[in-house]
Amino acid sequence: MDKVQLIFFFINGFLVSRLFIKVKLPERIVYSLVDRRELSPGRVLLYVISLSAMFSFFIPNAITVLTLLPILELLQRAYRNSEFSESSIATMLVLAVIYGANIGGMGSITASPANGILATFLAFNPVAGAANITFASWLVWGIPLVIIFTLIAWLILLVMFRPGRFGKAGIELPFLPEAIEYPHQKLAIWLTAAYFVSSILLSALLMMLPENETEILMITGVLTVVFIGFLFLTPMSPVSTGTLRSPLLRIADCYSNLPLRGFVFVGVAVVLGVVMYFLKVDQYFGELLPHLLPDHLPAIVLLLLIALITSFTTEILSNTVVQIAMFLMIVPLSATMDFPVLLALIVTTLSCTSAFMSPIATGVNGLAFGGIPGVSVWRMLVVGLLMNIAGAVLLSLWAYFVIGGIYGGN
Repeated sequence: MDKVQLIFFFINGFLVSRLFIKVKLPERIVYSLVDRRELSPGRVLLYVISLSAMFSFFIPNAITVLTLLPILELLQRAYRNSEFSESSIATMLVLAVIYGANIGGMGSITASPANGILATFLAFNPVAGAANITFASWLVWGIPLVIIFTLIAWLILLVMFRPGRFGKAGIELPFLPEAIEYPHQKLAIWLTAAYFVSSILLSALLMMLPENETEILMITGVLTVVFIGFLFLTPMSPVSTGTLRSPLLRIADCYSNLPLRGFVFVGVAVVLGVVMYFLKVDQYFGELLPHLLPDHLPAIVLLLLIALITSFTTEILSNTVVQIAMFLMIVPLSATMDFPVLLALIVTTLSCTSAFMSPIATGVNGLAFGGIPGVSVWRMLVVGLLMNIAGAVLLSLWAYFVIGGIYGGN
């Protein structure tokens, strides 16, 4: 995905998230979850992680977190008088959003910057089988992978937090039912759907028609300007009687109620990444990597080791730095070690977005951790450790048996 197009999508996605909150869609979603008494806490958790994965498939995962944080806050308040401890419910919900947001980006080649880096690398480096990677072929294995990985993450959360121990007593709506009403909710839903569809189509076109890059970027830019104008300049019907017509969004809506503590954690992660870059930690990692991969290993074991090394290294280094360093090591290593290069590059790409332990591993982790108070760092580390291991096993098996069957090379 072109970085200019990514900026346009980020702007549009951010505005969609602000509109989502402005028209009280989080309240309506929480109302539908909490007011249905037959829903167990485990099923609520499944809906949260699935919603996060679905959103992240279409919009940048950081924007997904900003969109869903208000829902988490309302759910946390709804469970305040239940048998759950505040720390347990906060940690469980935050991890569900983190896992879903990171997993959802694996579903499409245009769904995350890491996937875009892979596509760019393959465009400039001769790798056997790379020509078979298309927008459509990625969806064939990407969507089932997201579904399976999401279910595994949900099951791990169920085992580690055991929400089934607790009943539904004490779960209450944190607002009056009338609070879910807002006149422009249907319009907001249609605008969100239009953004989802247009972003997928435009990013797919840019990938399939690189010779028309300028025209596609111009179309993306024009649509962004039109969208901004519609949101901020078009007078809509009054919200209530006695009020004047006003646009869907105002400037103040773009910065009010943002998770400032979450941005602090993102800032810490960025600073650490810059420091490690100037200390040349990435070069040291690149020199160390060949010694971590023994010779004469079966391909599937080698893919598992690559997945483990990538995901755990991303916990302390920038995922972009890790991904590029791994790429630069994998291609030369293939000359001396017999393994499927394309599958190794794909596993690296997917694994560098599968760092689930640390609050500063990715921007998603930092935003979610800092956005909701009461999250247990210890439990995040322990459950994240299990997720990293489970993810590495799943990704290596999926690459070898499924992706390798589609693209060849296993």
